[in-house]
Amino acid sequence: MSYNIFVIDDDPWSSRKIQHILEMNSDHKVLLFDDPFKLLSSIEEYPDLICVDFLMPKMDGKKLVQEILKRNPNQDILVISSQQDINTAVDLMKTGVKDYIVKTEDLRNSLWKTIENIKEKRKLKNEIKALRSQIKNIDRHTDAIVGESIDIKILKDNIKKAANTDINIHITGETGTGKELVAQSIYRNAKHLSGELISVNVSAIPSSLVESELFGFEKGSFTGANKSKAGLFEKANKGLLFLDEIAELDIELQAKLLRALEERKIRRIGGSKLISLNFKLITATHKDLRAEIEKGTFREDLFYRIYGFPIHVSPLRERKSDVKILANHFISSFAKHNNKKVPCITSKALKKLESYLFPGNIRELKSIVELACVLCEDYIINEDDIRLPNKPKASIIEERTLNEHTNDIIQHNLDKYEYNIKRVAEVLDIGVSTIYHLAKKGRIKLK
Repeated sequence: MSYNIFVIDDDPWSSRKIQHILEMNSDHKVLLFDDPFKLLSSIEEYPDLICVDFLMPKMDGKKLVQEILKRNPNQDILVISSQQDINTAVDLMKTGVKDYIVKTEDLRNSLWKTIENIKEKRKLKNEIKALRSQIKNIDRHTDAIVGESIDIKILKDNIKKAANTDINIHITGETGTGKELVAQSIYRNAKHLSGELISVNVSAIPSSLVESELFGFEKGSFTGANKSKAGLFEKANKGLLFLDEIAELDIELQAKLLRALEERKIRRIGGSKLISLNFKLITATHKDLRAEIEKGTFREDLFYRIYGFPIHVSPLRERKSDVKILANHFISSFAKHNNKKVPCITSKALKKLESYLFPGNIRELKSIVELACVLCEDYIINEDDIRLPNKPKASIIEERTLNEHTNDIIQHNLDKYEYNIKRVAEVLDIGVSTIYHLAKKGRIKLK
C-alpha cells in the first residue's frame, strides 16, 4: 500500500528536490502544491502526511497548519523551513505538528529519519486503537480473560458452560497462568449463585491452621480459641469456594474434605452440630494430581470427586499470539492506575517479548511490561525498556548431597525475598508446607 504525501512549497526547485528525496522510497506517492488554497481543497483525499514549507506569500505555515487541522484533526504534518527558529518549532509542535526540520545539506537523511518516526508513531496509534477496541468488545463477564488465541476462545466457552451447572470444577495450569482469574470469571457467569466468592490458597496457610480455616471452630476448642469462628466452607454457603493449590492439602485433611463434599455438611472443630451447606466448588493446582496419587500424596477418591469439569489454562509460550494483546492490556491498566498517559510499544519491543518463553507466564509478562512503563522515555516503550531476566548458570563447585543443595537454595531465596514464605514457594514451585517442614527439622531457618 502506497504512503501518500502532499508537499506544499512556493519554490519549485525546493519542492522538486523534496519530491525526489521522498520518491527514492518506492512506497511513497508524492503530490506537489504551490498554492495553500488548492491544498486545502484537496484535503478530503486524506493524505498520510503533509509536508509544509513555513514561509509562503499567500499564507504562512502556521496559519496553513491550523486550517489543515480544522479539517482533519488527526492529520500528520511535517514543517520544512529554511530557517532554524526554536521558538517557532516549539509553537508549531504545540499546535499538532509532528516535527520541524530545517533545509540543510543533510536534508535527505533528516527527512528520511523524521518520516520513518512519524510512520512508526502512526502505526503504534492505530494498533493501540484496534487493541483497545478488541478489549472493550470482550464479553463483560469474561473481561479478566484477555486474549484472542484458539486456546483462550475455548477457555471462555468452557467458563460459560461450567458456570451454569453445579458440577465441581478442576482447573489445571502452570503457576502464573491465571487460574484464579478463571475461577472469578466462572463466579461472575454463575447466575444462580447468591453467596460470596471465597478464595483460599491452601499452600499459603500453615498446615496446622488449614483445618480451622476451612471448617471453623467453637469457643474453647483449643488454646487461643476465645470465641467461635465460622470457617471458609460456611462463608461460601450459596456461593463459590475456590481452593487453589489443592495438591498441598495434607493427606489427613483430604479425608475430611472428601466427607464434606460428599455429605455437604461440616462440623466445626470442637463442635457437635452438623452444618448443612450448599456451595459451588472449584479446585486448582499446577501439579499433576495423577502423579501425586501414584506417589501416595493425594487421595484417588478425592481426585474423582473434585475432577468433575476439567479446565486447563495453557501456558503463555503456547499462545504467543496473545502476548501483544496482553502487553497492551497491561500497559493501559498500568497507565490508568497511575493516572499517566498510555505509552506506545514499538514493534521491536513486541518482538522481544514474543521471543521470550515466559516461565512465569502471564504474571511474569505483567511484571516485565509494568517495569517497561516506568523505564520508557517520551511514552514510547523501546526494545531496551523490555528487561528480560538473565538465566542463572548452574554450577556445582563441590560434592554435596541433594539435601544440602536443597537447603541452600531454599535458604538463599528466603533471604532474597525477605522471608516471604508464600513468594519463595511460588518461585521454587514447592509447597509452603515443605518449607515449614524443613524449618521444623532444622535444615533451614525462618529468621
